[in-house]
Amino acid sequence: MKDVIHLIDSKKTGITELDIKSTEEKLNVDFPEQYKELFKLSNNAQVGEWTLFPIKDSKNLKRTWDDIVRENIGIRDEGMSAELISIGEDGTGDKLCFRNVGRVCENRIYIWYHETGLIEEIASSLKEFIISYSEEVEEDE
Repeated sequence: MKDVIHLIDSKKTGITELDIKSTEEKLNVDFPEQYKELFKLSNNAQVGEWTLFPIKDSKNLKRTWDDIVRENIGIRDEGMSAELISIGEDGTGDKLCFRNVGRVCENRIYIWYHETGLIEEIASSLKEFIISYSEEVEEDE
């Protein structure tokens, strides 16, 4: 992930493995390695219009109170399938998600559309999503 971190808009520092493990336990999931690598480099990254939910940072609780656990347990949309783990949002109500299969989050990235409840695979991995999204932004400029 270090090779794509320059494509991400974030000034927030990364978090520890311990914070990641704590979040995985609360959500009863194992995140993909790329996701964990990214969050060790940058917590609450912005990829285009998508904001990735932060992982609660034990050293900075105020800035990470609206974390991925809260998004998936506390204020989760009732229409979202239980197998989806919401990892980010774009401000419209649509969510960026992993699919949780037997406690293991797949590498694939999906968009869950809040108006229809449908999901669409948009990338085979987080790294592919970051790269393809940055290429789309470059084409628009």
